[in-house]
Amino acid sequence: MGSRAAQITETMPLPPGGREVGAAMRQTRKWPTLLVYHRDGTELVELRPGVRQVIGRTSPSDVQIDDDSLSRQHACFTLLESGGVRVEDLGSLNGTWVQGERVTEGVARIGDEVMLGRVIITIGERAPEASLLPGLLSYERLRSTLEDEVVRARFLGRNAAILMVQAGGRESVHVSRWLSRVQAELRPIDKVGVYSLDAVAVLLPEATLGVACDIAQKISEPKEGGPTLLVGVAASPEIATSAEKLLEACRAALQRAAPGRPVQSMPGGPWTWGSPSGQPNAIEQPVVESAAMRQVFMTVARLARSSIPVLLQGETGTGKEVIARALHEQSARHARPMVCVNCGAIPQQLVESTLFGYERGAFTGAVQQQKGIFEAAEGGSVFLDEVGELPLAAQAALLRVLETRRVARVGSTKEIDVDVRLIAATHRDLEAMAASGSFRLDLLFRLNTMTLDIPPLRERVEEIEPLAMRFLQLANQANERRIQRIQPDALALLRSYPWSGNVRELRNAIERAVVIAEGDSISVHDLPERVRAQGRIGSHAAKEVLVASAEPAPANDAGGLRARMQSYEAQAIVEALRASQWNQTEAARKLEMPLRTLVHRMKVLGIKKLGFGTAEPPSQSHPSDEGGSDDEPDE
Repeated sequence: MGSRAAQITETMPLPPGGREVGAAMRQTRKWPTLLVYHRDGTELVELRPGVRQVIGRTSPSDVQIDDDSLSRQHACFTLLESGGVRVEDLGSLNGTWVQGERVTEGVARIGDEVMLGRVIITIGERAPEASLLPGLLSYERLRSTLEDEVVRARFLGRNAAILMVQAGGRESVHVSRWLSRVQAELRPIDKVGVYSLDAVAVLLPEATLGVACDIAQKISEPKEGGPTLLVGVAASPEIATSAEKLLEACRAALQRAAPGRPVQSMPGGPWTWGSPSGQPNAIEQPVVESAAMRQVFMTVARLARSSIPVLLQGETGTGKEVIARALHEQSARHARPMVCVNCGAIPQQLVESTLFGYERGAFTGAVQQQKGIFEAAEGGSVFLDEVGELPLAAQAALLRVLETRRVARVGSTKEIDVDVRLIAATHRDLEAMAASGSFRLDLLFRLNTMTLDIPPLRERVEEIEPLAMRFLQLANQANERRIQRIQPDALALLRSYPWSGNVRELRNAIERAVVIAEGDSISVHDLPERVRAQGRIGSHAAKEVLVASAEPAPANDAGGLRARMQSYEAQAIVEALRASQWNQTEAARKLEMPLRTLVHRMKVLGIKKLGFGTAEPPSQSHPSDEGGSDDEPDE
């Protein structure tokens, strides 16, 4: 997180007068604390009688916050015998402010607000037995937890949701002034993280879209004297099935909220309409700066002249839907609808009724006739995203549609002619799935008449800057900001970061940077911690810095879900490699993943580096260990 709070032991000898103050504090059962809000999260600093706490940007400050608005040693806080807190400015450049007034030395009371540069500190109190942690995670820790929760929910067929909360009105209102209203409506399992100094994100495990909206409504209920709280809602699998897409959808929903409609979610359902005619919007316009993407779009132009099925293969977030839309817009079908379907978001029992429609009375709740996506897209295109997630029964029905160009609604035997162009996409290895029996080989033959491989963003570095600038302009419009540029050192970090979430991860990073940036440019300090960590210690360690974020994992967390998942992933890859005599192509087939993804995951996990390149790796080796050979995996 870029901050470090000094530890003070209970056995530290009290300074003169400290015993009297300590006795007074014990009698009132309350202890003054500093709750420090900064762009990467919060720090809770407990004050002790007579002990100075210096806050600044670097050592020897007791509490170090990586914020360039702070001086190296900015201000000092000392608990007084009266119970107040002496605040001393230490010659800082940007000054120290108590309750809106600049001071060289002053006294703050419980409930007061102190500002050091852009860092806001509230003087609070707590009972001696209360937890030191304020329950507010850094954005990086919350994002990491969200990734784990989405994986868990998808694997177990469960639900998860996320909220973004911000005070409405022309002037921004700091999180510290309304956070308690949010926390009061949450369940014990929910987690809150800082998105910016005036917005928070809330992770709701085991929450459907309906449950999340109910919680959001309670949060948004007006409170006398308090600001109006606006809430954006997104849920998995109803809205999205990846962490980055959930964040993107939730942020878009928040931008639609207003005081008269304080709770907003993106349109629900597993399918959405594409542009029926005309030009795609700004986010859908492709950026083509690399040789690899130029080749992709040359192929798109050729394929647009036909109606054969196309299979798009690439990692999550690479822009497969953008390619699909370009294929539709350049074809003779561009004046007709394009319907986009996330196959992973359809409940298994509703797959066929979603794809092919249903008749009234076909099942409980079917109160009226409903067209499926193939009928809805008549004359146009159907984009099946994550087609590998379809259950076998739906695969068989889809195969019949491709062979006969007819559909039968659920509850009817009547077949209806359909004229659509099918575009499918996946991040999985469908050939390996077909070999294992989880994907129909005959359907694969129908789908991959033409296959397009979409390169990951790390293989088209030339496009990072133009994409980032486009996202900057879009974020300016959405957030009413006027950020003009990205500073050169920040651009260098963006180019060097591997972007495992690809274009969508880059967009989310730029959107947040625009929100929290000061001045007219994005600096290194505005980038996510994981990107800054990449610049400090290199790609192999960046992942571990993210996992070992500034907030410690709970004592009973057994190393954290992410660490266990990485360990399991590394073990699965090693076992597949051994079973394949270290033939990476064969191992990728066994693991049902593209070869490119396998090679990348081996690099990220440091498998060869940590001794996994031998037939019997050392027993002490572990994906998170340090040391070992510097060799890279064979490609």
